[in-house]
Amino acid sequence: MKRKIALLLSLALIFSLVLSACSKDEGAAESNESNEANETEEVTQNEQSSESAGIDEDGNGVPDWQEKPIELLFALRFYGENDDANPIYLNIKKFTEKYPNIKVTRDRQFAIEQPDGDELEILTARAMEGTLPDIFYSPLSAEVYDRELTLDLTPYLEADPDSKWISENARSFMQTYDGKEVYGIPWMSVAQFPALNLKLLRENNIAIPPYNWTYDDYEHLRSEVAKLTPNNPIWPGMIEFIEFGSHYFDSIPNGWKGFNMETRRFDYTNSKKFGEWLDQVSKEGKQGLHFYDLTEEERAKKAGNLGWSWGDGLEAVGNVWMYALSSDVNELIKTRKMEIDIYPMPQAPEGGTTSIHAYYDTLSLSSALSEDPVKAEAAFQLLKWLTYSEEGLISRWALIDEYTGLPEDAPLRAEDRLMDFVQGWPITTNPEVLKHHPLVKGFPEDSELAIFNFPAFQNVDFQQMLSNPIPYPRHIPGVAKTYGTLNPWDIRDDIRDEGKKYSDIAPEWDALLNKTLDDYLREYNK
Repeated sequence: MKRKIALLLSLALIFSLVLSACSKDEGAAESNESNEANETEEVTQNEQSSESAGIDEDGNGVPDWQEKPIELLFALRFYGENDDANPIYLNIKKFTEKYPNIKVTRDRQFAIEQPDGDELEILTARAMEGTLPDIFYSPLSAEVYDRELTLDLTPYLEADPDSKWISENARSFMQTYDGKEVYGIPWMSVAQFPALNLKLLRENNIAIPPYNWTYDDYEHLRSEVAKLTPNNPIWPGMIEFIEFGSHYFDSIPNGWKGFNMETRRFDYTNSKKFGEWLDQVSKEGKQGLHFYDLTEEERAKKAGNLGWSWGDGLEAVGNVWMYALSSDVNELIKTRKMEIDIYPMPQAPEGGTTSIHAYYDTLSLSSALSEDPVKAEAAFQLLKWLTYSEEGLISRWALIDEYTGLPEDAPLRAEDRLMDFVQGWPITTNPEVLKHHPLVKGFPEDSELAIFNFPAFQNVDFQQMLSNPIPYPRHIPGVAKTYGTLNPWDIRDDIRDEGKKYSDIAPEWDALLNKTLDDYLREYNK
């Protein structure tokens, strides 16, 4: 019996060894096949990378994109429907003058103002028809990428030495949420920054802070105004930390509206100093230190029928969006005779990160261009011209001189629409480029545009901050959708009106927002 068992065990052992050997051979074969596939994929990617830039089939030293006839279809709704009075199209003309082999036509279907969601659906339909524009504004970046509408720009950027100057946050924003591709390039960052009412401060003998001010300096200035508020129709005002305070006060990565870019979750619970700021703002509201927290009757009694406290000169601290700088400065300084000054962000308190928040407007290339690498490179070169190219940016800004001093009834005047020429702040951090920026360079004192000569824009740290702001994470699926259900002022209102503490309600908000995010992603991934 023992011999039979031993024999069976021996046979089982031999069978097991044979199976193991076969398994190893098969595994090795699969591993080799996998490695070969990876190597093939890497070779293919490298070939694509090397073939995506500088194609010169005839070997005459001139890239084909500069000499072959090429037609590009461009889609962008900003700066007006009239191409001859649209600064971005005037700059495209400068590009085609340099490269006369390239013709650029505006896609009229995308020339009108329309919501981002509607534009996404039109782009998708056009892609199905095979008529997707070669270059287009990317309205909802994650969805545009997931619908396979965009060309991966990685090989072009890797082959371009100037791309090293693209700011860190812009580069991160250009990456798709899965990190696999670069879906587009921002042609501008549009930031919001502080402004001070110098006239109000001087009239009330309040010291004007230096440009290198700190958060404590900022709060001291506001406290000095607050002493006068009970007996005067003036208010401290505030910097709009509500959108990105989690980053500024607590260094939460990205931190826009409490979203943590690293964990991909909303994280108000760990934004304790931001919570302290919200608690403070809530108390100030109860004390009557905020114009808009007063009832309509209280406002009318104290300030008459005035309804725009900053624009009516009643606040010490205000905020200006880059896109609105032209209209705001013309209104406040030229029309209302106020004296305001732009300021960099004050140095953040300990534990926070001095930063400025912004959104990026981005241009993408059509995925269909992968079938025509010469046309694709021409499209990329135009894209670079409009976004971070030194030559393209200087060309854009030079248009200001061409359109300054024209008759008041001219269809386009730099004095009226300066920011349409400036178009926000470029994503390049190259100081040799930024020194040409109109707001850095400044305007002649006898020019009507001299009212835009704010010294803060000559501050190198401020310039770099504007090139590298904390971006609205439009490229992360579900975040923008969840933001649609969130108004951070609601958190403040709960604290102010219901006597709640931030530390008590922050976890509730995290739970609500993360559930909304999860629900959306669950549907999105289907």
